[in-house]
Amino acid sequence: MAHQHHCQGCAQCACHNPYWDVFKNNDGVEAFLRQLKATLPRAQNLEHLMPATTAIYTGGCIRPMINGQCDPVEALGIAKGKVVAVGALAAVKQAMIAQGCANYELVTLENGQTLLPGLIEPHVHIVPTAMTMSWLDLSPFHGQNLMSGYSIDYINKILSGSKKPVNNGWILGVGVDPALMPFVDSDGASQLCQIDIATLDAARPDTPVFLISASLHTAYINSKALALIKAANELSDDKVNEIIHQGALQEATQMGWGIKAIPEFQKLEVVTHLESNIREIFTTASQRGVTTMFEAGMQPSMVDMLKAYRTYNPHNVRVGYARVFESAEQVNNDKNGLSAYTPLQEEDLSTVFQAAVKLVSDGSNQGLTGFQLDEYVCNPQDNFGILNFSYGDAPHTDPTKPDFQTTVSAVIDKGWPLLIHANGDQAVNYTINVYETALNGQSGLDKRHRIEHCSLLTDDNAKRMTKLGLSPSFLIGHVGYWGYAFDEVIFKEKAQLLDRCQTMLELGARITLHSDLSVTPLGPLRMMEQAVTRVMEQSPTQAVLNEREVLTKEQALRAITYDAAWQCHIDQWVGSLEPGKLADFVILAKDPVAVESNLIRDIPVLQTWVAGKLRYHS
Repeated sequence: MAHQHHCQGCAQCACHNPYWDVFKNNDGVEAFLRQLKATLPRAQNLEHLMPATTAIYTGGCIRPMINGQCDPVEALGIAKGKVVAVGALAAVKQAMIAQGCANYELVTLENGQTLLPGLIEPHVHIVPTAMTMSWLDLSPFHGQNLMSGYSIDYINKILSGSKKPVNNGWILGVGVDPALMPFVDSDGASQLCQIDIATLDAARPDTPVFLISASLHTAYINSKALALIKAANELSDDKVNEIIHQGALQEATQMGWGIKAIPEFQKLEVVTHLESNIREIFTTASQRGVTTMFEAGMQPSMVDMLKAYRTYNPHNVRVGYARVFESAEQVNNDKNGLSAYTPLQEEDLSTVFQAAVKLVSDGSNQGLTGFQLDEYVCNPQDNFGILNFSYGDAPHTDPTKPDFQTTVSAVIDKGWPLLIHANGDQAVNYTINVYETALNGQSGLDKRHRIEHCSLLTDDNAKRMTKLGLSPSFLIGHVGYWGYAFDEVIFKEKAQLLDRCQTMLELGARITLHSDLSVTPLGPLRMMEQAVTRVMEQSPTQAVLNEREVLTKEQALRAITYDAAWQCHIDQWVGSLEPGKLADFVILAKDPVAVESNLIRDIPVLQTWVAGKLRYHS
């Protein structure tokens, strides 16, 4: 079957998860707060009673990343949650004594063990990921690696083997990714694998099935689910036939129809599991050396949920965020719009803190909704993706949507740092244009404005970004996980424009690497490896995508520490280990700068510390 998605509507990302909208509008946030309180009595989080280490670390390899440089030092002294001194061991001992910290523990790292600043994830989605973590995991990942044998047969085997839910419940799943299944031949050309209603009927005819794709723009259903969706939403036969023709539910409106029809008790299960799922995300982050996570697209109700969570749980990971808006009208709303910008203070880092604003310009390249200058090479034909804003009389855009320029200018006029999600080359081009107009001669470096993903970048746009002071945060998994699909089927030659890390560094920009959880798994070391190898992991020959864009290990390490802190507006306090900064650090079993490039992701994390407090020990 040819891909029937015609890219109408609003392109989704994790912060625009259609399930979240239904959850939020049906008292889901209040239900979560009630669920937390129902588990009482239990002690509130007693962070102030946790001991902070007073210690000098020496031996092994200590890379404090001062000024973003990888140079090692002999010793590091820590007390009262902060770095006291770095340098020669004798000088650090003297400084500790001078600061009244003479009763320090001397910790000698073993040969090869490496101490680094805490690793930073500058673009994740915590709450939306946690909401569906208890559903069937149908993603292509095993840990941080692509699993072998990922295919429709794999999906169907899981569905066929799943127990029939009680009380007429549905089989619910997430993470389905046809772009990482074996390609199919269509008229002599390779195409992405397709899943339709008949496919799921064959696997599970007896139970309603609802599976959300990894790109979040499609929900795959079977006939049993479609009948219930028709009844719950009073859909006409014409609408039902449209869905049958497409083979799935497409975009927010249709996916919302499906979510509405899911039994209420299963929606309530989201609330029941939410706290433990959030805890699992933070636990995994600590196990992978992450000390700060930046939520790239929070809504106020999500902030309330995370603050409530932290009332009763240890603060294992710092959490910052960018608040998401969709129009200038939302930004300028007198009641719940955007206030004037005020810079962060150190005490904010112990809360859930806002550091920026987020806009989403387009969709997902692997989901075929990233907005392109030229149509996608693969099916369906005449597909240019989706732009979530109007942009003059530009082709393939919708004039009824909020104006892109007005929305960007409204945020910048209020003084806020801005993150704009842009995947397709035309989305990136338009994003640079609206930044240029809104900045009106100011440098984007003043507020560290970012382009998120910035996936397909031409030479001209790379130079324009640098001139304007815009920095990219690259979803480097586009190269490692989907590079082969982009190169072989989705883009072909244009895949060479993906994640141009080295180009941007050579032009003088600062870059970061991110996971976009749940799009790819958490793991800065894995991201570092993908940036220094650019191996297309689905390629039978493990081919490299555009070797010219490979980073050195030192450059990649800076991107997940020093420059990640800078992009998140917290570099005054974290991102490097210099005197006076917070003692956020990790200890690894091996030095990521010294090991073979293809072994970086598998380096064991031995310990993770936040503000001098031990948060993880292997």
